[in-house]
Amino acid sequence: MPCNYKEYPENWKWLSKQIISDAGNRCELCYAPNHELIVRKKDSGYPWQLAENVGDGGDYPKLTKVILTVHHIDSDKNNSKKQNLIALCQRCHLRLDLQKHMKNRRAARQERNKNELSRNGMRCWIRPK
Repeated sequence: MPCNYKEYPENWKWLSKQIISDAGNRCELCYAPNHELIVRKKDSGYPWQLAENVGDGGDYPKLTKVILTVHHIDSDKNNSKKQNLIALCQRCHLRLDLQKHMKNRRAARQERNKNELSRNGMRCWIRPK
């Protein structure tokens, strides 16, 4: 989902670049390098491998370009203190926000269903037993 910069402090672009730089341009959870092509590993002890190091085993793995973003640890966009911010790859960021995304998706689905019912004149049929 694109970033709505109106919800962040005026210096957010500078601050987020600073957080990523301070993290060594790597995800602070899985250490994936920013702007590199990697292969996610499910069966190894390490969660990813640089694409250039993947051998030609005949099967072609899915490549992922790492793009680091900055996550608010306490989920409060108004709290942009450095100790509340962490640089994360797409996968780690989504995993940390999974419950919030599921809740938002459920609410959006319920709202869409409610709107469809009202547009259709509340035509709900209950099948007799």
